[in-house]
Amino acid sequence: MKDNSEVEKTSQKASKIVGLPAVEEFLPTGCTVLDLAIADMFPGGIPIGRIVQIYGGMSTCKSVLASSILGYAQRSGKGAYYGDIEHTLDPRFAGFYGLSFKDLSNIGDFDNETFPETIEEFFDEWLFKIIYKDDKGTKLNKKSKIVVTDTITALPAKIEVEKKMDDQGYGAYRAKQLSLGYRKYIKALSYSNTTLVIIDQTRDKFGSLWGGEAVPGGRAPEYYPSVRVYLKHGAQVINSSKKVIGIWTNFKVTKNKVAPPFREGRFKILFDYGLDDIYSNLYFLSECQNGPQKAKLKTTQIKLWDEERIMKSWAKHVEDNNLEKRLEKEVYRVWQEAYKTEERKVRKW
Repeated sequence: MKDNSEVEKTSQKASKIVGLPAVEEFLPTGCTVLDLAIADMFPGGIPIGRIVQIYGGMSTCKSVLASSILGYAQRSGKGAYYGDIEHTLDPRFAGFYGLSFKDLSNIGDFDNETFPETIEEFFDEWLFKIIYKDDKGTKLNKKSKIVVTDTITALPAKIEVEKKMDDQGYGAYRAKQLSLGYRKYIKALSYSNTTLVIIDQTRDKFGSLWGGEAVPGGRAPEYYPSVRVYLKHGAQVINSSKKVIGIWTNFKVTKNKVAPPFREGRFKILFDYGLDDIYSNLYFLSECQNGPQKAKLKTTQIKLWDEERIMKSWAKHVEDNNLEKRLEKEVYRVWQEAYKTEERKVRKW
């Protein structure tokens, strides 16, 4: 009969995990509440080495959020690659959200004229050169980097380019090529510390009795990401002249493999300023004080009411006294309190 030490050694060998390495680094998105919703830690953000999907309807600031993420990547010394597949992003407008096109990484001979035109070229040429140092695919480029595709489902498959446009039945083939590309590079993305941010615009779901929304590209964009963030238009931001100067965007983390899922919130975006993290944080604190969960929260040091005048004065106070970091820590403290699990007996394994 084996003694306890031998049994313990055998169980340790049997419990060895084979797969992707654990996430050790996160990159801020520019919104503190969204960073906490994704990582459930401070400072949080999107995980490095995983696939992240940002999806939603039209004009929900998906590209704005991606530009903010890439801007933080540039300022932290990470590689930043923007695949503007739709050819709709304006460099000057993206500059409001922190993205500098002068600092975007350049790979080999790739430029606007030689940008991939098919799904196969995107994975096997463009993404391949970002992940690997050599042409044989043996040496990984392990520098942390962020790759944004806006949007990969807009790329045709190679067979679509070679044949006539009136031929039908390419949708299923294109979905298979997307699934093949993710499956082929998901391990390399993790081991090369490359985060692939997928932007997708939802479409109406046809053939369903109750309607709804669906993401193009088949099931692959839903299956392979570690984090999925759904964006929805909240409300318009109106100035004193009754003109629209920004929007509020509601978000929900519909899938999360690095932290608890189904966290939600909202953030404010001004068109000529960028993502307003101060207002977003103040709104979160105001919501926690005035919302249905206020009885469960301790009184925060920052007293707020859901009034535009009070919010403006607090935002000015935070900016004038450089209290942004203190405000973020206060948001994290209240966040932990809001999502606190009820007291239970400690489990013994």
